[in-house]
Amino acid sequence: MTDKQLEYILTIANEGNITRAAAKLYVSQASLSQVLQYVEKEIGVTIFSRTPLPLKPTYEGELFLRSAKQILEIKQNLMVQYDEVKNCKAGRIHVGMSQDRSWLFTPLILPNYVKEYPKVEIMFTEGNQAELTKMLLQGQIDIIFTIDPFIDSRLSYHMLFKEQMLLILPKTHRFTEWELTQTDLSRLEGTPFILTRKENHLRSVSDQILSDAKLTPRIFLETHSMDVCMRMVSQGLGASIVPDTLYYLHGLREQVWALPMDAKYSRDINLAQRKDMYLPFIMTEFIRIATERLRQARQNCQ
Repeated sequence: MTDKQLEYILTIANEGNITRAAAKLYVSQASLSQVLQYVEKEIGVTIFSRTPLPLKPTYEGELFLRSAKQILEIKQNLMVQYDEVKNCKAGRIHVGMSQDRSWLFTPLILPNYVKEYPKVEIMFTEGNQAELTKMLLQGQIDIIFTIDPFIDSRLSYHMLFKEQMLLILPKTHRFTEWELTQTDLSRLEGTPFILTRKENHLRSVSDQILSDAKLTPRIFLETHSMDVCMRMVSQGLGASIVPDTLYYLHGLREQVWALPMDAKYSRDINLAQRKDMYLPFIMTEFIRIATERLRQARQNCQ
């Protein structure tokens, strides 16, 4: 059987549906069904149970899919190494990060990287941590930015820096940085808060900080964006909790004041890649430049 046939059947497994898989592969449903039937006949097993959607692999099918994935990954790794031998400064890298990170990080990293490696094509995909991790494990992305609560044993991690949490208030707030400490955040009772939404990890940390401070916040606004939190606070609309990276690199930092939270609420910002995938030179250089530029930018702003 061919690599294309293996790829087609893996796509059926990922989509759980022949119609969706055919659309993704830009082939007809009939053609894809014929490929599946041909391979099943060749190996003498049924790969998918013919049950209501989504399609589920049989036990024999799981063995086949696992081996098919390994075969394609071995070939992919080999071709990457061949390409690197021929031209170590050209190629393509696919990076995943959250939208909250991309507008902060890409202006710092990409100018330096493109200057050194102008022949490398860079693709970015934005998404939440669960989506990006899934795409990374499926080989759809080469490397992702992630935070330490989202650790997966199938991935290896390179720590970029440790990020501290900050309570931010408008400069016009009745309390100044000299009149409020972390131990008396309960004095903010009644102050409107702008917080990220519940599905955001930052919200979990924020809720823990406020709970530990015996403060039940009056939530004025919930948003998906850390940037919106910063902008609303700068306009005097309330308080928020944001990571220090956002504060250091944000153009509105002079319009708010920030109170550092305890180190126990800090989190590691990492770059992650699969343990079983070969890391080409252009990717190791991306990690190097990202690490240097982000650490330098934070240091310059502190």
